[in-house]
Amino acid sequence: MKESLDIKVAKNSKYMNEDIVKSLIYVSLNNTSAESGSKDLAKDMDVPSPDVVLRRLKALDLSNVINALNKANMKLVKKHARDGMKMAIDYTEEPYYGKIDMYVTRNKYKSGADVFHTFATISVVGKVERERLTLYSLPVTRLDTKEEIVRELLKNSPRPSLLLMDRGFFTIEIIKLLTEMGIKFIIPAVRNERVKRVIDDYIHGMMPAVFEYEMGSKVYMVIAKKRNAKEDDRPVDKYIPLVTNVKFDDPQEMVAVIPEEYRYRWEIETSYRVEDGFETKTTSRNFTLRVIYFMVGYILYNSWIIAEAETIKYREITAYVFRKTIES
Repeated sequence: MKESLDIKVAKNSKYMNEDIVKSLIYVSLNNTSAESGSKDLAKDMDVPSPDVVLRRLKALDLSNVINALNKANMKLVKKHARDGMKMAIDYTEEPYYGKIDMYVTRNKYKSGADVFHTFATISVVGKVERERLTLYSLPVTRLDTKEEIVRELLKNSPRPSLLLMDRGFFTIEIIKLLTEMGIKFIIPAVRNERVKRVIDDYIHGMMPAVFEYEMGSKVYMVIAKKRNAKEDDRPVDKYIPLVTNVKFDDPQEMVAVIPEEYRYRWEIETSYRVEDGFETKTTSRNFTLRVIYFMVGYILYNSWIIAEAETIKYREITAYVFRKTIES
């Protein structure tokens, strides 16, 4: 990673690029702040102060950081991520409490905030943890459209056999883009009035469970019963409408298979939760620093997943064991 982050240092500087990166990795592995982590690390070795680490990281060019860390990550995962794997694209948000600028996005109120630093990722999803890898990521700004973000993520990743996204990507523009790129996908439909009427018609026997649906491109809508549906739920709430361009000859097979395939998407949420345990804690409002912490966090997460996958025949490597091995 030290080769990726081009940290400028003066010729007479006491601390070099590798010293800054070593401190960065340490605080990320320990899910602590630069201030706390640097003090702990200083007990065993001569390391730069938190002020030096933060100052040099904040001075990095944002675009270069994004390109360099994505490149470093792809180099890490290239033997384990390939064309033809199930993948998911999603947004993850980190609450922001500072001044509003182009780098923050608005969404529903949570964790005491309604503005966030938002990151888009494309990840491999699988049934077991060692199959889940984050492939590429981009920070999302107010100027970015979802189509631009999705196109960029797909352009820089292996080609998925099936792409899974949540209903936030249920738009004509996204479906048109995926159709043009020849990407197979499953996306839940937004429950607008049109979709609610379709579900109601299905309940009353006026609509089949699988039918063609027009969204700028010809796709199929699959009406599937929710696993967790409750008896006292409204009839329309007992079903989930999924839009896909994956076609089966037997409609009943589509009803059985498409919802099960979509369940893989939830693995990206699990990955986000685990990746948080590898991310440096900060209250800084500096966007470049936030991007570095987020990306380094999932690179370390990927390193753990790959280490576990490559040694699974011998023993399981827990996140704790992985941290201690790297630190030593």
